[in-house]
Amino acid sequence: MPPQETQSGIVVRKHTPDDFDRLARMNRELIEDEGHRSPLTVEELKERFERFVTKEGWSVDLLLSGDEIIGFATHRYEDNDTGEGGRCVHLRQFFIARDRRGGGIGRAALEELIHTRFRPGERIFLDVLETNPGGKTFWSRTGFTPYGTIMEMNVPKDGDS
Repeated sequence: MPPQETQSGIVVRKHTPDDFDRLARMNRELIEDEGHRSPLTVEELKERFERFVTKEGWSVDLLLSGDEIIGFATHRYEDNDTGEGGRCVHLRQFFIARDRRGGGIGRAALEELIHTRFRPGERIFLDVLETNPGGKTFWSRTGFTPYGTIMEMNVPKDGDS
């Protein structure tokens, strides 16, 4: 049964293997947009998507407006004793195409993803990089609140000050 268009016009569709090339290209844009350090190429990202869904239990959904793919989301359930039923949803990636941002399309896509894939009462968590202030603003505006901060340090190598 094909996905049904919603009032917002956004459709959430489970990926197919034919989508991996497109997903990898969008993922490369996501990496650039959020200031992530990942050096992965589009081909390596494609392989990673294949691994995500075949070995690591991630679900990948395409976000569509009409027939146009406007973004994607990668998510899975993870054990967590603070969540409904001892588990939470980890939203690893959420991407809206650059030319489709603004005007509420990201919010509408997120709302449709939540309505389509998750149950009332479930807790969703995600990470937002410090290099992505626009992402922080988006997530705050959609109802997410900070819970913790991950900090890092590179241990100096011999000879470094």
